[in-house]
Amino acid sequence: MSRLLNEWRDRKNREDEQLHEQLRGAVTAGRVQVFTDPRLLDFQGSPVHQHWDHLLPLTGLMTLALIILLAAGVAVGIVVMTLCVLAHLFGNKYYVAWRLKTRAQAYMLADVIQFQTLWQMGGVAMVTKGGNEPPCLAPKGDWRKFIRRNLGEGEAQRAAPLANAPVPIRPVVETPPPPPPPPILEAEPSPLADAVIPPEPLPPEPFSPEPPPPPSPPRTHWESIEDTPPRDEVVPPPPES
Repeated sequence: MSRLLNEWRDRKNREDEQLHEQLRGAVTAGRVQVFTDPRLLDFQGSPVHQHWDHLLPLTGLMTLALIILLAAGVAVGIVVMTLCVLAHLFGNKYYVAWRLKTRAQAYMLADVIQFQTLWQMGGVAMVTKGGNEPPCLAPKGDWRKFIRRNLGEGEAQRAAPLANAPVPIRPVVETPPPPPPPPILEAEPSPLADAVIPPEPLPPEPFSPEPPPPPSPPRTHWESIEDTPPRDEVVPPPPES
């Protein structure tokens, strides 16, 4: 049982590493954005907390105000010191938030164990760029489903089954292949009772050449001119009886 549990943990760790690699590539490419809440991460003991984020800006502003005070006089120095104090009160929180986000993003993308540690603390949100899906908020949001849903499986392959898992043995029964289905014969459509059946066309008659017309008798000179004899023809009178 312990061996099966160890194999399951190893498989789960490999899946988390693959998902973390996908998330790292998406954040680097700009497809996924990471947001942090300084109120939940900026405290003593947080892995991304740095006290110099609060002391260094104040120290630099006060040093600048002191130099101006010594160089330009008390009046100018007091005015500059007042401006530096106001800049620290109203602008330092944006500087701390920017530094905290940069440090938290680098800490999360460095290792999957560090990512899970910071995710369990809360104060982190992941948003897909250009998507309509709501952000995935830590620690209640499921970051694994968020990555699978928006980034896909990627190059992650299916985990191999456990080596020591019991495999059920079933008897192999050979079944004969099913017989082929009978051919479908289409019935010829019967003619309608009132349908008009056209008569069958008659075969064409054999072609026989027509006999040539008989030759006409030769015509005389006068017939060639007119069919009637000329008027000046002398006809002998009939004999007297």
